[in-house]
Amino acid sequence: MNTTRRRAWRKLREWFIRYLPAEIAGTITAIASFWLAYKLTDSLVVAAIAGTAGENVGYYGVAASNEIVKYWRKHAHHPRLRRSWLTGVRTLRNMLVEFGPAEAVDSLAVRPGLFYLLPTIFSGNMGLALIAAKLLADVVFYSFAITGYELRKRYIGDDTTSKTHSS
Repeated sequence: MNTTRRRAWRKLREWFIRYLPAEIAGTITAIASFWLAYKLTDSLVVAAIAGTAGENVGYYGVAASNEIVKYWRKHAHHPRLRRSWLTGVRTLRNMLVEFGPAEAVDSLAVRPGLFYLLPTIFSGNMGLALIAAKLLADVVFYSFAITGYELRKRYIGDDTTSKTHSS
């Protein structure tokens, strides 16, 4: 295997490991939220919004928890108040850089639109329509999120591995 191919596989593995736990949580909460809202209201509009919101809760709950744990450990040498501040600020910064643009495009247009449109088109197979909507929305989401992650690594760096205790 040549160097370029090895590098590509390493990147794919890195992204898979990074995003899979959040993706599993987001998928479960998206589908559960969609189905519950649809059963309660019989409205695809309400279900699409609920599915999108549910996915955000599951996905970002895991993603933010991972960042918080990482920074809480990094700043263990600081007093509790400073440790909390640094953990919160770094987590928020990283989440905004990595997910801000992705989330704006995804949650405000793509995902609720697909959660509404595909079940309307494929009304005979709601389950398949939901899976297709989710996968299509994920393609758009990850094109932005992975770009944000790679830019974050390039311009901010992985500041959890630095040896300095400043800031």
